[in-house]
Amino acid sequence: MTQSTQFQAPDLSDERILRIVAGIRPCRHGGLRLETDTLGSKKLIHNYGHGGCGITLSMGTAIAAADLLDQHTEPDAPVAVLGAGVVGLTTARELARRGRSVTVYAKKSGINTLSALAGALFLPVGIETEHPDIGHNRFLKILTDSKHALDQLDPVKYGIQELPVYEPAFAADSEFLFTNGTIAPPTPLDHLPIPGPPRSGRTFQATFIHTLRFLNALIADLKTAGVQIHDRTFEDRSQIEQLPEPAIVNCMALGSRELFDDQALYPARGILVHMEPQDLGYIIHDGYKYMFPREDALVLGGCFDEGVWDDVPDERIAHEILTHHRRFFGLG
Repeated sequence: MTQSTQFQAPDLSDERILRIVAGIRPCRHGGLRLETDTLGSKKLIHNYGHGGCGITLSMGTAIAAADLLDQHTEPDAPVAVLGAGVVGLTTARELARRGRSVTVYAKKSGINTLSALAGALFLPVGIETEHPDIGHNRFLKILTDSKHALDQLDPVKYGIQELPVYEPAFAADSEFLFTNGTIAPPTPLDHLPIPGPPRSGRTFQATFIHTLRFLNALIADLKTAGVQIHDRTFEDRSQIEQLPEPAIVNCMALGSRELFDDQALYPARGILVHMEPQDLGYIIHDGYKYMFPREDALVLGGCFDEGVWDDVPDERIAHEILTHHRRFFGLG
């Protein structure tokens, strides 16, 4: 299939650079940890290990965590949610929606967390999916539940829109993501309709979430529901055990590595270049090189540096990202 060029190229000049940022993805060998546990007399639910797709999966894992809590605690038992990135916020929102009394404990919340750096394209990559026979089924259910929950939200309030994605190259192991109808199946193209050197690839429609608006809307939902967010850090599990709530949902991501001795957790650093916002109307997804037109910034990525904890922006990698995208669009 062939499409003629119809989109404009981004302005990637140095003058349009806003900032260079670094974020650490909370990856986990074996995939998501979404299971029950105990802490003294308290029931504990773990909900972390989302890797590079926290926003994509957060609504679905919130439902799964709330289901686990409903199965193992009384329906009127107050709940403490640990962490206020997108996973903690969506989990608290789902619990409050079910009538639970919820309190969130976190050092940072919403747009002040690493979640604010996310793209966020509804295309779950950068995460392990457990055993193929079991993990893929659970993963696809979470993906389906998450997409259904996003579809129920006011797109204006939560910053959700559908955009065409163009991929000049793609990994074969991503094909299963298109098998259950959650993400529209891709269409092969002889020529991608974007500026730059002629290239073949594929396209599909996908949900795109404007991260800051999404996080702010979640915070507003929690305030409306009477959920309080307390500024709190925990040095050890005994401090968590002293919380007044009899049930806890742990959404602390990489913080769980030390606090809950989960050595399966590991970091994967990403470097992003934020350009001045540009309303381009399309997304480029070229492996870990991508372009997302967020309303607050045109986001250029990226990299996936496993085992790197350093969250200081790397100027050399940022230069490589800019050079890649400029060549991609034939801009020098």
